[in-house]
Amino acid sequence: MEKIKFYVFGEVGEYDEYNPYNILSKENVAEIIYLIAINEPYSLDKSIIKNKLNIDSNELSNIIHSLNLINAIDTENDTYKLNFPIFLEKDIEALDLKLNEVGMEICSKIVRLKDSIVSKLNEYESFDYKRSLYHIICDNIFDGIAMNFFADRNVFSISKEQPGDRNYIIVGYENTHKLESYSNNLLCSSNNYRTKDFIFNSFGDCNGDRKDVYRFFRQVDKTNNGISKFENLNSSYNRLNEHMNRSIMNDCGNLIIKVSKGFNDYRNYEEYDRELFEFLKNINYINIDDKYKISIKVPIFDKNHKTVVNEISEIILPNIEDIVKCFFSNIELNSKDITSIKHKVDIKEISNELWHQVFGVTNEHLVKCGFVEEPYSNLIEGRYLQSFYIK
Repeated sequence: MEKIKFYVFGEVGEYDEYNPYNILSKENVAEIIYLIAINEPYSLDKSIIKNKLNIDSNELSNIIHSLNLINAIDTENDTYKLNFPIFLEKDIEALDLKLNEVGMEICSKIVRLKDSIVSKLNEYESFDYKRSLYHIICDNIFDGIAMNFFADRNVFSISKEQPGDRNYIIVGYENTHKLESYSNNLLCSSNNYRTKDFIFNSFGDCNGDRKDVYRFFRQVDKTNNGISKFENLNSSYNRLNEHMNRSIMNDCGNLIIKVSKGFNDYRNYEEYDRELFEFLKNINYINIDDKYKISIKVPIFDKNHKTVVNEISEIILPNIEDIVKCFFSNIELNSKDITSIKHKVDIKEISNELWHQVFGVTNEHLVKCGFVEEPYSNLIEGRYLQSFYIK
């Protein structure tokens, strides 16, 4: 099993010697990065890596060259240090209490702002305000607007210019069950399936096989990739199929709008529309009762939603700004044993990734105290709630 799992966010460019996916997927790369990570910066030399991994000298030199080429490591006299955030199991264990404390503090601050926040929700009458706030705060603000808000204030880096005229950020996690379980259980994962006019969204944890539109069609693509022995044929069909699927889901979106306007008698629709309704029912966007009445099970956010989200973000983010800044400043000053801090990785890159842990923990507290709706929970699917956006 590879020691490190890599995640890349941004524009990686063509699949060449500067492409991080190309380099990081090579044999022995994860193991080399792991060895560098668990040692002090510039303390591990090439001969030690060669002996520990029983790797050919030329192969090792080529890997080191490639990692230098994409700026993943720095080299000094054949010794190395990391150049991107990596989190080992021991790091998250060391940060766990601090993450919980800052999550509770942010949650408490938001709860005290309840009246101002709820006053912005007048147009959302079809669902309880807690359901709307689940999507607005936990997803739209924390996993969206907040990123730019804190980047503008020099707290995060949301992009990084890289060699080869690329712009991306690499993050690595130690590949252990405990660390995966911790990350997967946080409410910080947004899935969005976009069509011409609509977005089918779900937000929740990663602890299961969520039954949502995005993951369903991703599974369809994955299955189709191996449907025959002819890879090029599979790929060309998949591209055609993707166009068809997005057209189908756009038709589904139009039906949701129609039902929301009162056209909710299943018997009045033609066969194709009925088949679309059956799909929407099976993926939990609608219900059809024994009297053939169709009801919508998810919030519909229209074009005015962005204004509401912005207004609520203007209430929340300035009020939690000092808490967030103080948290990351303390991490930099008082957590010298954290792998990425020890390797002097840019704190703004570290903060970008840790923010997901911070707001994931905050979301847990917001659910626990009843400020936002508790997500649907299923052993197979994990925890999540769905929503529907009109572009």
